[in-house]
Amino acid sequence: MRDPSVESGDPRPREPAPADTVWPYIGVGCVTTVIGCFGGGMIAMLVGKVTDAVTGCRPPEGLPVCTWWRYWWAGALIGAVLLPTVAVRRLRKGRKTSE
Repeated sequence: MRDPSVESGDPRPREPAPADTVWPYIGVGCVTTVIGCFGGGMIAMLVGKVTDAVTGCRPPEGLPVCTWWRYWWAGALIGAVLLPTVAVRRLRKGRKTSE
């Protein structure tokens, strides 16, 4: 791809197009990390509820699941890594095919 500013004799370098910068990836990654953390935690709590129903564990009053922190942390970590990874990979793939 040729730089039109070089051909026209303009000494100023061309500013990168918004698609050429890293900032959209950082924005998407940060937002989806937070969403993935809470979303993964809630899905893990559903898994915990099913596990409690199968095993017969009754959680203490006020808590949704027996040993809820194990389920929530595991799901939150998985969601915080998986969702941004998938989102950024799809964003990159979409930009590569549009070029």
